[in-house]
Amino acid sequence: MSDQSPVSSSSTSNTSAGQGITTLGLNQSGTPARWDHAETYRVQMRSGARWFYWIAGLSLINTIAAFTNSNWSFLAGLGITQFVYGIALGLSESVGGVITIIALVLNVLVAGCFIFLGVFANKGYTWAFIIGLIVYALDGLIFLAFQMWFPLAFHVFVCWCLYKGLSANRSVKKVEAEIAATSTPATTQLQN
Repeated sequence: MSDQSPVSSSSTSNTSAGQGITTLGLNQSGTPARWDHAETYRVQMRSGARWFYWIAGLSLINTIAAFTNSNWSFLAGLGITQFVYGIALGLSESVGGVITIIALVLNVLVAGCFIFLGVFANKGYTWAFIIGLIVYALDGLIFLAFQMWFPLAFHVFVCWCLYKGLSANRSVKKVEAEIAATSTPATTQLQN
């Protein structure tokens, strides 16, 4: 993605008779072109936000697979849920089966946090992208510590997708601010 947003290069700015009124370039349907850019960015933002749901869902599937003694897991799942299960498995012989129930509850809560972040990222909250990106990157360090290269590589890929969602979210906010700043009665009527 370039540093210059397509909004600034494709919209036109004309001053009418020195009055300082800014008009927006119109697309083929007669709506300001900036609205199209905002919608494009919004689609990209939601695409990035959906990764939070994938992370949560695949982590829960990994948890169920681990608790049923399966030998497989998804790459996109969280390392922390696998780590918690491993500790619970090691402690279950000395502490008893209750520790595995506690581990299951903790893993569901962790996955629930990613669903929570997904909901708010989908609504355009920048903090949800930032927190989720940081937490998922830190989770990748677990795979680095255990030298599990494929899950680590997939974490890097998902972090890139989350970053693209964050970047698109910021672009949506910028374009919406530009639309609000240049809104005239004529463009306000086009919105309705």
